[in-house]
Amino acid sequence: MIEEHAPGVQHMLPFHLVTRGPIWFDVPGFESIRLDDGDVIVLPHGADHSLTDRPGTPGVPVAELRHAVKGYPPTLAWGGQGEPSEALCGFFHCNGRLFNPLLAALPEVLVVRHDPARSPWLTATLERTFDETLEARAGGAALIGRLTELLFLEVVQRYVEDCDGTGWLSALNDPVVGAALDRLHARPDYPWTLDELAREVGASRSTLSDRFTTVVGLSPIRYLIAWRMELAAERLEDTRDRIAEIAAAIGYDSEASFNRAFKRHTGEPPASWRRRQLSAQAVLQS
Repeated sequence: MIEEHAPGVQHMLPFHLVTRGPIWFDVPGFESIRLDDGDVIVLPHGADHSLTDRPGTPGVPVAELRHAVKGYPPTLAWGGQGEPSEALCGFFHCNGRLFNPLLAALPEVLVVRHDPARSPWLTATLERTFDETLEARAGGAALIGRLTELLFLEVVQRYVEDCDGTGWLSALNDPVVGAALDRLHARPDYPWTLDELAREVGASRSTLSDRFTTVVGLSPIRYLIAWRMELAAERLEDTRDRIAEIAAAIGYDSEASFNRAFKRHTGEPPASWRRRQLSAQAVLQS
């Protein structure tokens, strides 16, 4: 159903903000999850899930409730035999084409419990703005978009604070690995070597290599290559820049070397990849 309202979005992360609980969420492979007022659940990788009034109640597929979805924003009212529950449902989206370390670092199910001491204004403001959008107040839809972005940042920040010390997000807090990521992202076109990157962050070559690989899951140079391919894909899809210009912008000294690297990474040369992506966009927009 989300695809009907957001055609062309590459990565959708469904979320549910409970405004009147409790609501139980069933996700295959996980125990039933109870959410109360102000709690948020995010499915970063689009896991199948259902909402029920209590554990064990069989869910109704959303596809079977299309007839009950009304208005804008789309609103679903269903049931009515028990105590009322409400949730504001939506999705975050991102456009990582080939390499999205943030998305890859998030778990299958992410639950953030309401905590009045931590950003208490955000969920209340999002709920109020949603109500104003239902009343067709000017600017309501745009404000919901901005507040949803803030909600995503809050969810990620809370996850980083509570996570176990491994993964790309945790790497941002590591003084050595975080500094290396800063350098790689700031100058992806620079011909980095492991020795020079280690000197930049004040660590030995072996320390940087071991800590980076352990925390991020890739060596620094493999990470740099993957990040360069993501930057190239963005420009291939969103601009008319010549392939030679893109190659130079991300640190390749020739179009041929870039072509080889891109094909190793994606299975096809950049020109073919660009044509396929643009063709797919044209189909979605037709």
